[in-house]
Amino acid sequence: MSTVLLRTLCLSAAIIYYSAFTLSFLKNTVSEKASHVLWCIGITLSGAIVINNYLANGYMPFVSMYQVLTFLAVVFAPAYLYVRYMRGGGFMKKYFIATQGVLMTGVFFMVQNSVWSFPPALQSGYFIPHVFSYMISYSLVAIAAILCIMLPFKKNQLRQYRRGIYDLVVTAFPFMTLGMLLGALWANSCWGHFWSWDLKEAWSLVTMLSLAVYLHFRRHNALGKYAEIFVILAFAFEIITLFFVGMFGGDSIHTYS
Repeated sequence: MSTVLLRTLCLSAAIIYYSAFTLSFLKNTVSEKASHVLWCIGITLSGAIVINNYLANGYMPFVSMYQVLTFLAVVFAPAYLYVRYMRGGGFMKKYFIATQGVLMTGVFFMVQNSVWSFPPALQSGYFIPHVFSYMISYSLVAIAAILCIMLPFKKNQLRQYRRGIYDLVVTAFPFMTLGMLLGALWANSCWGHFWSWDLKEAWSLVTMLSLAVYLHFRRHNALGKYAEIFVILAFAFEIITLFFVGMFGGDSIHTYS
């Protein structure tokens, strides 16, 4: 696809996601159906960009930040479907949609370059499951953090929102752990060691430990009221891991643009 067409798809997807998000607040059948249709259209447009990136390179499009964020916007859809049908989290739909809109807005302002080099270190069987595991966990943690921020404004739904936060974190935690384990195996196969305290490795560990603290605190009578703070911190550390280390990590082996 041309750069102009890719930018058009990005902007169109973002606008459609925001429109679906807005309609989700109107409590009538027509608006709900329209919101769902627009959401599906937004996912289709995001998916078209992912498919283009795959066809242009011949590998899973996880190499550049542009590729990762576009794919992440699509991952939010199956993540929501799991939460909706397995955890009863249908009320979270609007937050998933809004986050997809934010991601595609960011992608719109990035360099629309579909073709990227595929370094030898990435040509590993651990590459796809490692990145995909983190994408699932990151999407769920992002929504959990949003629910935490919304808690003061949802006095009548505190129990529902707190249960939703737990459902998201308890689903994200094993994926994040799996991503870290796969990353360690990958590092050992490429560089001969499982852990090197690289910046991204360290921040990934801090993110996972923050979720572990949340899971422990929420079961403690005295500390339970502080539990959600660690979900918000985990999301902040996730942003650092994904963006700041990835883009400005200096000599980190995980630095990419």
